[in-house]
Amino acid sequence: MSEKEEVSVNHVHTICKECVFAKWEKNTQTGCKLDRINDYEKAGVNIIGIKDEEDKEYFVIDGRYCVYYRNTEIMKDYPRDTWEEIVNLQVKVPYHAMVIVNEEDDFKTVKKCCKALKNQKYSPNLVTLINKQYPKYVKEQDNAIPPSKLLQLLKDSEFHQFSFKNIYDQSLDDRALVDLVFDSAKENKYPFYVVFNANFDIPQEFSEEFNNSILVKMMQVGFAKPVDDINGMIGNRVAHKKHSGNSFGRNLEDKIINLEDDGEKFVFEIGDVCPCLKK
Repeated sequence: MSEKEEVSVNHVHTICKECVFAKWEKNTQTGCKLDRINDYEKAGVNIIGIKDEEDKEYFVIDGRYCVYYRNTEIMKDYPRDTWEEIVNLQVKVPYHAMVIVNEEDDFKTVKKCCKALKNQKYSPNLVTLINKQYPKYVKEQDNAIPPSKLLQLLKDSEFHQFSFKNIYDQSLDDRALVDLVFDSAKENKYPFYVVFNANFDIPQEFSEEFNNSILVKMMQVGFAKPVDDINGMIGNRVAHKKHSGNSFGRNLEDKIINLEDDGEKFVFEIGDVCPCLKK
């Protein structure tokens, strides 16, 4: 690049110059030890070459904050030969898992679902049980799971965070329940949520594939359509908040498609984000 050439850079960007994972040949950066430059290029992200006043040439990732960026100050407390392992352990996509306990579910079913979430490679940062059996419990029906038993299950599962929601109003559909839980958890600013019925068989590969799609493939997921009415549905927190979720009789994905510029590119089939959930 010519020294006189002016370069326009987005205010959101990452400068690789001080990153410990930058690969160099003398004063020229040739790549990334984690292969992130190639990943960004494959995702269509603009990679800009910069030459500074010291004749050092390096890359700028335009329009993205690289979550793998680490300088020597950040990594000084770790042995150099563990840096790649450390950053791979640190970097994951935080998410909120909402589990709907339907009227027909027994305790064994709910327990199996919680175990499947806990055993994910990247377990949820927050798990919410949405208890639709509560009216049955109030009516003292024998097959209703006591709320205290469900709450204890959450405690015993040792999730990072958990919450519990008894549902009184049986007229609310599942989309309305998602909005209700989202609004009650606004202080937990995890970028995504995923929804499952308790009786759904959550694949072991789910979280790893989801993480890979966001961090490696860099898919800009505003919404992922479920495999059926609700299972595997992924919502982006920013999009949900901006469009008030599924309110006013319109589903979130329809709002994204119709109200965002090129909205279609932010809405995916869940099987494209997580191949283990292909229909």
